[in-house]
Amino acid sequence: MRESRRKRLTRSGSDRIIAGVFGGFGQYFNCSANFLRVAYVILSILSGIVPGVIIYIIMVLIMPPDPQHPGFLGFIKSLSDWQQGVATSHNQRRKRRTLTDVEEKDIKRNGRSS
Repeated sequence: MRESRRKRLTRSGSDRIIAGVFGGFGQYFNCSANFLRVAYVILSILSGIVPGVIIYIIMVLIMPPDPQHPGFLGFIKSLSDWQQGVATSHNQRRKRRTLTDVEEKDIKRNGRSS
């Protein structure tokens, strides 16, 4: 059986300047990441810098990291997953207790029953 390997668009762990977005595009499209970076900077300057920065941040958030090199955001995610695991195990230890064979009795205090 031949193992089929699909190409996935991920942020690059090895060819990165900021977050590896254009390194990932370069690996996916098999072209130079530096060419993509320069073209994006020129387009960002021509269209105003703010939209280019916002689009880059969206790409960082949407594109998954390279599984072999998750980088800083992958490190943050692993810490978050670890913290959720600790909270889950803590909640499992504090399970609700069930009482059985309980009788209810009236207790008289100061002449009144409560």
